[in-house]
Amino acid sequence: MQVKRSRAQRFNSWLTRSRNVQAAPVTASIVPILRTALAAEADAEAEAEAEAEAEADADADANANAIAIASANDADGGPHEATLAAVDFLAQVDASLRFHYVSEAGIQFLGYHREYLNSLTLHELVPANETDELDALVARALTSGKPESATLHLYKSLTDPLFVELRIHATHAQGLPGFAVAAFEVTHWRERERTLLHALHHDSLTGLENLTSLKTALDAAQAEALHSDTHAALLLIDIDGYQRINRALGYDAGDDMLRETARRIQHAAGTGERVARVASDMFAVLLSTGTMEQAAAAAEHVGRRLLSAIAQPYRYRGQHTHLSASIGAAIFPDAVEHASSSLMNMADHALSQAKTSGGNIVVFHVPDDDPRDAERLKLEADLYEGVRNGEFSLHYQPITHSVGGGVTGVEALIRWQHPLHGLLPPTTFIPLAESIGLINYLGNWVLKAACMQLVQWDMDGITIDYLAVNVSPQQFRDKRFTQNVKEALQLTGIDPTRLVFEITESLLMHDPEEATRLLEALAGLGIRFAIDDFGTGYSSLSYLQRFPLSKLKIDRSFIENLITSRNNRAIVTAVVGLAQSLGLELVAEGVETEAQRDMLVEMGVDQIQGWLISKALPAAELARCFEAKTLFRHASL
Repeated sequence: MQVKRSRAQRFNSWLTRSRNVQAAPVTASIVPILRTALAAEADAEAEAEAEAEAEADADADANANAIAIASANDADGGPHEATLAAVDFLAQVDASLRFHYVSEAGIQFLGYHREYLNSLTLHELVPANETDELDALVARALTSGKPESATLHLYKSLTDPLFVELRIHATHAQGLPGFAVAAFEVTHWRERERTLLHALHHDSLTGLENLTSLKTALDAAQAEALHSDTHAALLLIDIDGYQRINRALGYDAGDDMLRETARRIQHAAGTGERVARVASDMFAVLLSTGTMEQAAAAAEHVGRRLLSAIAQPYRYRGQHTHLSASIGAAIFPDAVEHASSSLMNMADHALSQAKTSGGNIVVFHVPDDDPRDAERLKLEADLYEGVRNGEFSLHYQPITHSVGGGVTGVEALIRWQHPLHGLLPPTTFIPLAESIGLINYLGNWVLKAACMQLVQWDMDGITIDYLAVNVSPQQFRDKRFTQNVKEALQLTGIDPTRLVFEITESLLMHDPEEATRLLEALAGLGIRFAIDDFGTGYSSLSYLQRFPLSKLKIDRSFIENLITSRNNRAIVTAVVGLAQSLGLELVAEGVETEAQRDMLVEMGVDQIQGWLISKALPAAELARCFEAKTLFRHASL
C-alpha cells in the first residue's frame, strides 16, 4: 500500500537528490507561450480598465508594461526575467496545473528551488480548503477564454501562506494546452481594508463600536426577535452635565473620563453584550433575551449596575470628580408598537424623560397610543432610513449685492427627498435630527458636499465669492467639529475665506467663553461667521464686540412688514447702525418685493436674499440661471 508523502517530505527527498544539480534554464519555447497568454491578459485588463471608470490596478499596469518590453526583446530568458520582475509571480502550467515555467521573480517570491517547484502542481501550493475555489477559477478560465481572477493563499517555503490575487488565462500555444498564471500579493491591501472597516465601525476614543455598527446590530436583533419570538432590550446612557468637565478640567480630562466610563459600562453590561458609543457623551448597551418579562428584568438589572458604576468617583491628576447618568430603556417588540417600532427611537424617548426627571435614573419607554407620538416615531425611523439611503440633497439660494444685483454668495440649504412626502424643507426634520443625535452627521455631510459643489462651480467657470453654511448648536459644540471643518477644507482645497458659517445668537450665549475659543480657532483658519436671524434672540453690543464676526443677517420677520410697520423700520435702522459701528456686513433675509429692496438700499443694507431674487435651487438649475443671464456675478473690487 502506497502512502502519499507530504509536501515537506517530498521537498526533503528532492533536496537530498539535487544538492549539486544546477537549476535548469528557462527554455525559449516557453517564452512565446507566456508572452501570448499574458498579452491576451493585458488586452482584457485594458478593456476592463476602460469600463471601470479609471479604477486602474498598478500591478496590472506593471504586468502590461513588462509584456510590452518582453515582446521587443529576444527570447533568451534574461531580458524577460529582468522586465517581468515587476510581477510577483509568473508561471506557465499545463492542463494538469503542473509547472512548465516559473519566472525568476516568482521563484524568489515563493522561496522554492526551481527544480522542486517544477515537480509540483498549482494545487499543491494552495491550502486544502481552497482547492475547490482554485478548481472553480480554472473552470471559469477555460469557459470564458479570458483572464479570470480570485483571491487565494499560496504557500511560501512550505509554511507561510501569502494572500494573493491569482489571475489565470487558458492558453493553447505550440500545441500545449495549459494556463498562464500571474499572482500579486494583496496581504497589505487586506490589512488596510480590515483597518478601515474597523475604523468605520468603531469609536476612535474608546475603542467601542460606534453608531454605524450599533444600527446594524439593532436591525439584526429586531429581526431575530421577530423571527424567534424573543425580545431585545436597548439602554441609552447619557452622562449628566458632562460638558462641565470639559469646561472645568479641559478636553483631555473629558476624554479620559469618557474612556473610563466606557470601561465601566463594558464591565457592568457583562460579557457578550453589545456596547457602543453613539454620541459625544452617550453610550448604548444592547441585550437579547427571551420573554418580555425577562428582557425588562435584565434591562433593569443592567441599568442599575450602570448607574452604580458611573456614580463611583473618577480621578484625574489627583482630583476626584463625581458623575451621574440618565438611562432610557426600551424593549422590542412591545405590546403596542410591535414590529413597526424602533428600539433606538423608543430608548431615546425614554432617555429624554429620564433627563427631564433630573437624571441619575433609569426610565423605561411606555407605549403610547397618541397618534402624534406614533407619527413622530415613524418620522424618526424614516430619518434614519433617509440617512442610510442617501435621500438628502442641497439647494442653494443666491445672496446678491443690494445695489448692483450681482450674486456675491449662496447659502447651502439641506432638503430631504422623502419617499412618501416628497421634498421636505429643513424646518420639518432638523429639530428631529437634533433630538435623536443625527445632526452632527447631517451637518458634516452638508459642509463637505457644499464645499465640493463650490469647487465644481469653479471648474465650470462660475466663481462665487462665498458659500454660507448653517451650523447647529449641537454641531458647533461637538468637540470634533473643528477637525471636521479641517477635513472638509483639506478634501476640497477651497480657500477658507470663501466659507461663512451661519450661527445663532443663542449658540453664542449658551457658553460665551467656549464659543469665543472655537470661533477664534476657526477664524484663524480664515473662516468667517454670520449671526443668523439677528434680532430674534439676546442681542448685546458688548457680547457682539468680543466675537470674531463678519456679517449680521436680519431676520425675515422684520422684513415681512417693513413697508407698513414703523416699528420694524426702526428696528432695521438700528441694526444697520449697529452693523456699521462694528464694521460688519449686513444681509437682509426674506426679501420678496421691489419696495422692500428699495427701502433696504436706502437704509444702507449691503446684501439681500429672498424670493425676489430666487428661491433655493439645485446646483444644476442655479448654474443654468447663470448661463441664461437671469443671474450674474457681482463684480468684486
